[in-house]
Amino acid sequence: MQYLLIGLVAGWGGNDPASHFYDFWQSVIAAPHKNMEVVLLAVQDDQAKGVAFANWRPYRDENTRSVVYLVPDDCQKKGIGTALKNGMDVAFRKRGLTRQVAMLNERSLSKAGFFEKTGFVPEEDMVQLAWNGDDYPYKEVPGLSLHLYDASCLDDKINHELAEFYNRAYANEGLCTRFTGPTIRRVIADDDIWMIYARDAASGQIAAYTEGTNTPLFSGIAVLRPWWGTGLAQWIAGHTMDLYRERGFDALWCIARRNNTASIRLQKRMGWHIVGPCPHYVATVPD
Repeated sequence: MQYLLIGLVAGWGGNDPASHFYDFWQSVIAAPHKNMEVVLLAVQDDQAKGVAFANWRPYRDENTRSVVYLVPDDCQKKGIGTALKNGMDVAFRKRGLTRQVAMLNERSLSKAGFFEKTGFVPEEDMVQLAWNGDDYPYKEVPGLSLHLYDASCLDDKINHELAEFYNRAYANEGLCTRFTGPTIRRVIADDDIWMIYARDAASGQIAAYTEGTNTPLFSGIAVLRPWWGTGLAQWIAGHTMDLYRERGFDALWCIARRNNTASIRLQKRMGWHIVGPCPHYVATVPD
């Protein structure tokens, strides 16, 4: 499987160390099931013609996973995507999973027809935002400190604190499931995720966090209500963007709900701009 995947990824430039997606693809090639629930290859004449994968991390609820379908341009409209979707349905049923969620950004919106043809329906009014290297203002907030948390410093106590923070911050967010300390550990250890968290000196409480990746995706930011309006969101976002820059990323992207005006205002203050819609397509796995 690995040599087939290497050949497919090479066609997309994913084996080039200069690619922003190099680390992601190398982790998938080295250990496909470390951070993926399912990895499927469509193979013809001893060549991979497409790949699909489902993340291990629950999305919305314990029985739903985010999925990605990738088929080279010269292999599209040949039934390869449909074969991958059918194979993914089988894999989901074996695991007791009931729904697939696919996210389309501005470069993949043209593939909406494939998703609708294979049983996906559009949901979630989301937009994609991008940062292309513009300057961003921020300043430190007295009484708070920022900390990098990654695989080099895993600690069960901090895992538990971050899980409690996550569950509180996203209590009313339908896209997120509840986390535990072991979930935080796995997210960081298996998905190569890194986090920045802010700690309040007076209470010792975690007040905010961001979630970063080894790709151009800036995947999350949350600030607890007592620290809204203090400048903490701008500080922790800016510090996180500093670290992305140090890691060689001069452009980033993220998604937000269209009605999350506070988040979008923050991103615009930090030099981001809306590039277009980012609909989520959802498919219920047939019995």
